[in-house]
Amino acid sequence: MHLVTIGTKNQIVIPKEIRQKIPGIKPGAKVGIQSDGKAITIKPAAADWVEQTAGIMKEAWKDIDPIAELEKMRDEWDEKSLKLRHELKKR
Repeated sequence: MHLVTIGTKNQIVIPKEIRQKIPGIKPGAKVGIQSDGKAITIKPAAADWVEQTAGIMKEAWKDIDPIAELEKMRDEWDEKSLKLRHELKKR
């Protein structure tokens, strides 16, 4: 356990050894803090969905032209839609 001093503005400095062990603890980072009345727990704030997923598919789409893929999917949808309309007209 590390002992820290509470400053005049009720602030503490998280020891370097602790900061280095916890990813996401850096100047300006948001943290969650809670207390059960006996102890205080500080945890890195969960990144929002955009931050968590940014770039996640970059490797999967590396050699694929997204515009061509969308056009292909639209063509497939049009074909399926035409088939369905044709089948419904037969009924």
